[in-house]
Amino acid sequence: MPFPRTKGFPEGGFTLIEVLMAVAIIGIIVPVALKFFAVQWTNAQVIKNKMEAHYAAMLAGKTISDAIREAEYVDWSLRGKWILTVTPSGELYSDQYYLDDKDYDGVKDLYRYHLGAHNPVVSGVVDWNCTKGENGLWMISIQGQVGQEIVLWQGKIKARDNWN
Repeated sequence: MPFPRTKGFPEGGFTLIEVLMAVAIIGIIVPVALKFFAVQWTNAQVIKNKMEAHYAAMLAGKTISDAIREAEYVDWSLRGKWILTVTPSGELYSDQYYLDDKDYDGVKDLYRYHLGAHNPVVSGVVDWNCTKGENGLWMISIQGQVGQEIVLWQGKIKARDNWN
C-alpha cells in the first residue's frame, strides 16, 4: 500500500544544486577544522616533550642532590666519561652516577652503579656537570632533552660537614 502524498511537498528529495552546495560547504569547513586540529596536536606534542624533559632533568637533579647530601665522600672525575662517585654515610661501598646509552636507543640515560649492578635512573639527560665549591657546596647542572625540547636544571647542594 503506497503512502499518501502530502500536499505542498515535492515528491523527490533534495535537488542537485542543494546537494552540491552542501558538499561545497563541507569541503570548506573540513580542511579548516583539520588544520586547526593539526596545529593543536603539534602544540600538545611540544608541551609534552618540554614537560618530559623538565621531569627528566628534575628527577636526575633530585637523585644526584640526594646522593651528594647523604654522602660521606664525593668525587667528580673524568674516566672516559664524567662519573660522580659517592660513598653513603656509614657504608663500605661507593655508588657511581654516569651518563650512557646502554639500551642503544640514541638517548642517554643517567645510571647508578650500585653493588655491581648498573641501574638506570632516568632517561633523556644529555649533559651534566658537578662543580665542587667552597665549604662542601656543590653546584649541579643537568640538561634534559626530549625531541627538540631542551631544558636546564641547576641546583646547589651542601655536602656533609665531614666531606673529604
